[in-house]
Amino acid sequence: MDLRLLKLAGSSQDSGMSESEGSPLVILLASCAGLLALVLFLIFRISGCLSRIESLLAHNGSPPESSESKASAAETSSGGAFEAFLSEDPCRREMAKGEQFSAYRRWRQEKGLNWSNS
Repeated sequence: MDLRLLKLAGSSQDSGMSESEGSPLVILLASCAGLLALVLFLIFRISGCLSRIESLLAHNGSPPESSESKASAAETSSGGAFEAFLSEDPCRREMAKGEQFSAYRRWRQEKGLNWSNS
């Protein structure tokens, strides 16, 4: 009978967590909860910063009015700039295609229609 009591007493001690095993578990859970709280705080802070940046971009995002002049008639004509080039001088239509295009490139350079005026 004494054996049964010892086994019951021993099994009740083994099934429960001892003080030395519970302490690290509590520390681990508290650390995880603290890190989770820190991560959530940082996420909300970053979200606030991003919304502030979005609002600034919404107010300042529209491009400023350019100081360049309006498009010329050659750029907006129905046939385009090449048709305007050909209509300026009727003898240009009689040129060979290669000569037409080299003259057209010079004409665009003179009119300032090129992207880079170099």
